Parts: sequence; structure tokens; C-alpha cells
Amino acid sequence: MKRAALLMALVTLAGCGETSSVNQATPTNNVSAPLVNEVAANASAPAANDVPLDRFGPIRIGATVAELTSEGLKVASRDEPMPGSTCSYARFKDLPDVAAMLDGEKIVRIDISGKQHEGPHGLRIGQSEADALSRLGTAKVDLHPYTGPEGHYLILHKDDAPYGLIAETDGKTVLRWRIGQWEQVQWVESCF
Repeated sequence: MKRAALLMALVTLAGCGETSSVNQATPTNNVSAPLVNEVAANASAPAANDVPLDRFGPIRIGATVAELTSEGLKVASRDEPMPGSTCSYARFKDLPDVAAMLDGEKIVRIDISGKQHEGPHGLRIGQSEADALSRLGTAKVDLHPYTGPEGHYLILHKDDAPYGLIAETDGKTVLRWRIGQWEQVQWVESCF
């Protein structure tokens, strides 16, 4: 009951926070930090550095598609980078709703959009924002750059850490999440 009241207060405060710029690639408007810290204090989830944010199943940040293929992962499709860019995506057989962002040949980010995939601390698409926050423990809440103040980013990243996680919500449920190199995880427009 206490968590439900905290979530209601969080949603209410989110509408009062500063608005994010749509062109801003890095979320910086920490919505109701004291409230999120109280939720985190009541959570049983480990700290952000206790879970790997550099892999999802057999896909590893820093690996190449060729390395993963030699380890038995089969490529389902691969995009070509836009002219002047080294960023593209690869998708793998047997991993529906998972896309690996590439910088040249190396994987730098993993995007998850399917309910069947469990993430760090039991994060799942379709679960309530309140449940995701309680599981993520130390996550910060920020306004989603396009759908805020209703939509949020749940951000799991320690200062200066090379990897991080952002889960996107509509303010009620988790819609998608991504992990990987912190710079690329922050990109709002995928490769753009």
C-alpha cells in the first residue's frame, strides 16, 4: 500500500517537474529524487553494479557479430548503416524482439521489446512502473523526452560507469528497455 501511495505521488510530481527538451539526448531532469530514493530504500534489489549491464543472454557488448556467429548465434537480419554513419542494427534467430546496436562491427547496445525476455533484477516489459522501480532499487526516474510528463525513463547507471540501463514507461507500465555502453544507451533516436 505504501508503494502504491509513493507511485501516485511520483506520477503527480512528474507533472510538476521541468520538461525535457525533445532534442536532448541525455536525460537530466531527475523527477522527484527524494521519492525515488525512498522507493529504493524499501527495495530488496541489489545495487546497479551487482548485475551485468553488458550482456543479454549470448549477446555481449564489445563482441562482434562474427564472434557471436562463431559461437553459434545465427543472424536473422542486419541493417546497413546510413551514409556517413557506422551505426546499424543486427537481429538474431531464436531471440525475437531483441536488437543489437552496432558501431561498425562491435555491439554497443541491446534493445529489448518483447515481454518474454527478463532483464536485470527481473525487469520485464508489461510490468507496472512501480514493480520495476522496486526491483531496480537504485533507479532514477526522469521524464521521457517525447512522452513526458506522463512517460518516464527509469535509469540504472552509476556515475562514470561504462554501462547502464534505461527502461521506458508510459507512466504505468514498462514499454521497452535497453542496456549497454552508457553513451549509446542514452541515444533517444536509436542510431540517429
